[in-house]
Amino acid sequence: MDIYKSVLGIIFLLDAAYSRGIHLNPNGTSANSSIVLSSKANQDGTLREIPDVLIDSYSCGDNMCNCTGNVAVCSGHRHLLSYIPKLPANISQLTFSNNFLPHIKNDTFSNVSSLTHLYLKANNLSYCSRFAFRSLKQLQILGIYKEKKIKYGLLYYCLMGVVSPKLKELQLIKLTFKDRLSKTYFLSAMKNSPVSKIVMNSTYIDYYNHTDFTHLKNLSVLSLRTCWIQEMDFSPIPKPKPISTLTELVLSDNALVSFPKFCADNNAMFPNLTRLYMDDNFIRFMPRLGLDCMKFLHIFSISGNPLHELGENTFSRLPNLHTIFISDNSGSSFRIRDHAFNSSSLINLYLKGNAEHVHHLYVGALNSCANLEKLDLSNSHLYSKSDEYFDELFATLTKLKVLKLSGTGIGSLPPVIPRIMPKLESLDVSYNHISWWTNDYFRNLTSLRILNLTSNQIATINKHSFSYETLQGLSRLDLSYNPYSCSCANLLWFARLLKIKSFAEKLHKFPNKYTCSTPSDWRGMRIIDTPISNRFCLLTPVISLIITSVSIGVLLLILAISLVYRYRWHLRYFVYILRYHHIRLQRFATEGRSYRYDIYLSCSEDDVDFILENILPRLEHELNLHVFLPQRDGVGNKIDSIIENMDASRRFILCVSDTFAVDHYCEFEASVAYERILSERRDLMIVILLEELGVVNVTKTVHRILKDDDYIKWGWSEESIDLFWLKLIQHLNSSDEPRP
Repeated sequence: MDIYKSVLGIIFLLDAAYSRGIHLNPNGTSANSSIVLSSKANQDGTLREIPDVLIDSYSCGDNMCNCTGNVAVCSGHRHLLSYIPKLPANISQLTFSNNFLPHIKNDTFSNVSSLTHLYLKANNLSYCSRFAFRSLKQLQILGIYKEKKIKYGLLYYCLMGVVSPKLKELQLIKLTFKDRLSKTYFLSAMKNSPVSKIVMNSTYIDYYNHTDFTHLKNLSVLSLRTCWIQEMDFSPIPKPKPISTLTELVLSDNALVSFPKFCADNNAMFPNLTRLYMDDNFIRFMPRLGLDCMKFLHIFSISGNPLHELGENTFSRLPNLHTIFISDNSGSSFRIRDHAFNSSSLINLYLKGNAEHVHHLYVGALNSCANLEKLDLSNSHLYSKSDEYFDELFATLTKLKVLKLSGTGIGSLPPVIPRIMPKLESLDVSYNHISWWTNDYFRNLTSLRILNLTSNQIATINKHSFSYETLQGLSRLDLSYNPYSCSCANLLWFARLLKIKSFAEKLHKFPNKYTCSTPSDWRGMRIIDTPISNRFCLLTPVISLIITSVSIGVLLLILAISLVYRYRWHLRYFVYILRYHHIRLQRFATEGRSYRYDIYLSCSEDDVDFILENILPRLEHELNLHVFLPQRDGVGNKIDSIIENMDASRRFILCVSDTFAVDHYCEFEASVAYERILSERRDLMIVILLEELGVVNVTKTVHRILKDDDYIKWGWSEESIDLFWLKLIQHLNSSDEPRP
């Protein structure tokens, strides 16, 4: 029977190793094995590689080591260093690696007897006297790594000499035993040791023998990761002895085929265990009562196993269980039955799927975990599920704070989320097929702080997509890698929003990953680089109507239409100048020369706030002038308003800047003002230069009004501002009578 189990275990081991892409070395160990525990479960029992190099160190120990603070590293000398050199008195931590220390004798550590941390790595260790470590009375951590010539018996004698009353941790990492005994009996040498943590990662021990660990009276953490354990033996005669001190057990990355009998015969092997990690084994079945005896269990992880089914009430008898990891299941079909997570204590549940395998999550699987706060269903296959399915699946999750549905294939946001999850703080629905959601979908999610919608099919973002309150509450929003349709109808509201710094700072991967998919001419262009704006979108319908109307006619007029479109501003200028003369003559005939405004002030949209704050108040309140500002006072058709109000103004002030120079309306206003100067032969125009213009922005019209250098520069110092107002008042007080 034992032979049958061994053969069966090897078959499962090879089959699963092949499917995972693990390559086996001749000695049975994994070529890609690691001494760092799986990040899936965030285990506390992780082990980091010991340092071989120190930064900002000085030579010590016969110039064979480097020291800094209380740490010394003697590394890489091979046969040139075959002893432990004398180190400074303050050194308490020593790493001795890749040297030549085949024999550890009673006096080997006589030069460093005050060590608290000792790490021996790859030193060709093959012999150890039974009193070798007896001189290290202060030792707290002992690590032996990467030794290929060591034997089980030798390790027994090494550990027998570790008699420090302060020993807390023993690390036996990546040891390759020359004798292939699958035993851990060498730990019996530490029968009276106070050690509380043992890490034996990547050390081949074949199977777990419970008896070898029961005599460790203070053992609280045991990590047996990547030890190729195929079975766990809990059957000494007459009955197994529990290890009541153990609180954390790591069995990840082994070759377990069946779930261990932790609760055999109503006898708990680890009655006070709080953390159990069994990731990346070959366990296919998990018995419903397999963990019932562990009443203090807090965290349980069994990710990366080929589980077939999780039955109802599997965790219902664990009153303190708050976190479960069952992610990346490698089985061909994993069924999670109704009430599988029946637990009032469960807070965190990680059911992250595997892209190659399907999780069959029954609709009632989560119905009995009303206190759940975090749920991760990423990469689960939910693409064909209806809104009714999600209504029932999430029906009791009213306390949920974090929900991850990334890569689940859903095409829309489940309506149940804003309806029953008012405490939701983080929602991840990235890498799906979501293209839209109902108006004000997020309005009720008042606690939402993080929203991830990256890599979906979103083409349109408008004022109904997010409320102002939702955007204010978010601290991070990811809308990157979506196929945006860069048109006025679909994206004007969003394009304007992107120009607000406080909003742009919340966007993850902005601005480079927010690009246009359509139209084709803008494909790949960043949204912020497109000309989409209020003014651009205001003109576009008029131009489109002209082009469409003329195109319906004769195809022979296409060339003429192109020319009209190209010179549209010149034509408009010519037409409105004719209208201007007609209107002016009519006014003179009926009203005489009278004006409604003293000043017509022309500036670009971007400069309005500056004008309102720095120039307009003084003109109106101190100089008592009646000023017409188009952005403030204009109504109706913009061109008609310009003609009418410029004609009704005595003088013009043009506030010239880079944005003024590229603004078509500002250019039109400058042309009208210049035309009136020519027709009336009076100094009607005052030019204020707000900033030095870029060469590319100096158009013909701007060049014409600036060529005589008769303009006033705005300054930013107190003296230059006073000089500016002095010149401006002089111009305003000058006579505007007709010139000869």
